[in-house]
Formats: sequence, structure tokens, C-alpha cells
Amino acid sequence: MKSSVKKLENSHVEIIVDFESNEWKEAQEKAFKKLAGELEIKGFRKGKAPEKLAREKINPNNILTEALDSLVQPTFSQVLSEHNLVPMARPSYDVPKFSDNDLQVKFTIVVAPEVEIGAYKDLEVGHKEIKVSDEEIDLRIVSLREENAELVLKEDAAAFGDTVVLDFDGYVDGKQFDGGKAENYSLELGSGSFIPGFEDQVVGHKAGDEFEVKVTFPEKYVEHLAGKDATFKVKIHEIKTKKVPELSDEFVADLSREGVNNVAELREDVKKELTLKKENDEKNRYLEELLKKLRETSKVELAEEIVADEAHNMQKNLEDQISQNGLDLASYCKMTNTTEEALHQKFHDEARRNITNYLIIEKVGEAEKIGVTEEALALEIKKLAEQYKMEEAKVREILGESLDRFKADIKQRNIFDYLLSVNK
Repeated sequence: MKSSVKKLENSHVEIIVDFESNEWKEAQEKAFKKLAGELEIKGFRKGKAPEKLAREKINPNNILTEALDSLVQPTFSQVLSEHNLVPMARPSYDVPKFSDNDLQVKFTIVVAPEVEIGAYKDLEVGHKEIKVSDEEIDLRIVSLREENAELVLKEDAAAFGDTVVLDFDGYVDGKQFDGGKAENYSLELGSGSFIPGFEDQVVGHKAGDEFEVKVTFPEKYVEHLAGKDATFKVKIHEIKTKKVPELSDEFVADLSREGVNNVAELREDVKKELTLKKENDEKNRYLEELLKKLRETSKVELAEEIVADEAHNMQKNLEDQISQNGLDLASYCKMTNTTEEALHQKFHDEARRNITNYLIIEKVGEAEKIGVTEEALALEIKKLAEQYKMEEAKVREILGESLDRFKADIKQRNIFDYLLSVNK
């Protein structure tokens, strides 16, 4: 077997493999024996017919095809190793020569794209000033109070903001429909989690009331219900209202925030919390702007197959998620006011941007010799062990096959930190 490699445009490589006649004949003979072993001829046990009779029964083209199939994968693996090539997408192959005596296979693969990065130091990106206002602190404290509110039984009629425990049974065209029935369901009125109009018609009713709610499903809904009128039979079991705690030192103590014992300390702690969040948001914005500049000034030969594979994986992940809610892609698109074509284009664009970012980041890391030492890896594992109160050996065991991914994440973070340090 002889192989030759030819570089094509856009990170494609062509590998031509010519097999020696004796190699090809040997593969054909093995293929014949395999097919003959599966042959059933009346008067003979399976696979035990005489060779001459078996050859008369087996289509010669089937022998050639079986022989080819037996050679393709091991040959592909061998030539990749010989020429030190790493495919980045699903390969393709064709067979320019295919006869009893000759076999030539041509593989076309996509390899790692060539990357020529632009200047990545002293770029003018510009940082935004980070400020936390008193109003923002007040709003966060209000949220903390609401998060710690108690639900207490209420005798009066239900109002927006209350939580009702109810049974409901839905009908369309006089027939029950899937997903339209539940018992002892807790619904916060005003949350917008039900069909438009449903929660409005529950407001004003009391515990023990039985009544009907009439609504129309939105046009952008699952296909078998979209735009249809529905009637729900409803029974309220109980109504609960939120009792929001007063802002006091006692309330602060109950929050169990480390080193925070009174309202003044809570305000300072919330300010630190909001500042940290804004700093992280600003860091992410800055890095995205920096990467945008690098994408504009770098040259990346990105093969379409790589982008298509990543876009396909992104769409498959979405389909898996929405299927858990009983939806298919068509229904999801209808509900989100988009089309499958627009969604596919969105994933395609995101895939191209994400892969280009990754390649540029890796190239910066290579240029600056940024990696992850065993000492640095051990330190990160120690941090995880302390955070989750586990033994370091247990952390390594849990990471298992994900350890390389963990190291890659640390490396990427180190490269980001470097980029932050050399730009304005």
C-alpha cells in the first residue's frame, strides 16, 4: 500500500491510497470466505457449500464491496498515523479505481484550520466604569426580603401576588386534552405561567369556589391547540399570601450571611455582591469586544464542515431540551416566532463565531507559551476539594475522563487573563 498527501484549499487534505495487487486480492479472498460462511444453499449446512457452488451464488460485486468495506477504516487510521494528520470533521472518500485487480481509495479530510492572528496587544477596547447605586442596593434588599417571604393562608378573595392551590380540568371542543388536567396545583397569580386570561379569571375567587375559566390558546402555541377556545373547570382548595419580613437586624441575622449581623452590614455586603457581578459582566463584555477585534484582524481558514458539525450539535441539544417538554422543533419555532431556517442560520453563525474565537485564543496561548502545569492543576483541584469539603483524590476520581476538559478550561482562563493584562 502506498499513500500520498496533497493539501487543498480551506484546510482540506486529500490522501490517495494505492493498494498492491496482492493486498487487494487477499482482501477479496477474505471477503468471499465471510460471505460464503453466511450463505444458505439447500442440501448444505449454512456456510458449508463447496467453493465452486458458493462462487456461482455470490454476486462478484458483493465480494468487491465487502473487501473494500473491510479495508477503508483500518487504512484510514493507518494513513492518519503515518502522515500525522488529525481530522476535525467527518471524512469522506471515493474510489477512483475499483476492479478485480486494482484498488485506489481517495480520502478527503478536514484538518485543523490555519490561523494567522492579528495584533493582540495594546488594543483600545475601553473599560466601562463600575458603579453601584443606593437604588440598586435597595432593590436587591427588597428581593432578599421577598425571597424569604412566608406563605400564609388567606380567607379573603385571591389577588395578584397570591398563590392558589387548585384543581383544573381543560376541554377543547368538549373533549379533554393532554396536559390540561392537574390536582392540587400551586399557581402564583400574576406569574404569567398559564395561558393568557386564566390567572385573571381566578382573581376574586375564594377557597372552596368551583367555577369555569374560558380562554383562547395563543396562535403561537403547540399545533393541536394553537388558536383554539378552551374551557377549564376549576376548584380552589386554598389561597396563600406572601408575608414579607420587615427589614431589621433580626431579619439580617436570619439570612446567615457570613460576617453580616445588621442592616448596615447587609447594605455593604450587598454592595460588594453587586459590584462583583458588575465586574464579571464588564469582564465578559470587554473580552467579547476584544475577541471581536481579533476576529476582524485575524485570518482563519475555517472549513464549512467544521461549522456545520458544530451547528448540528447545537440544534440537536436544543431539540433534546424541548422534547423533554413534549415539544418538537416546529412547535418551538411557532411559539418563539421564528423559523427552522432562521434557527439553523443562528446556530451556524454562533458556531462559526465560537470556533473562530477558540482557534484565536489557542493561537495566542501557543504564541505566549501559556499552558497548565501539574502544580497549577493540583492547586485548582485543591480549591475544588476545599469548596465541596472532599478529598482531592475524590475530586480527581469524579473528574475522571473530564480532567482534560478541566485543564483546557483552566488554560483558556489563563489566556483570557493574559489578554486582559496586555490591553487597555
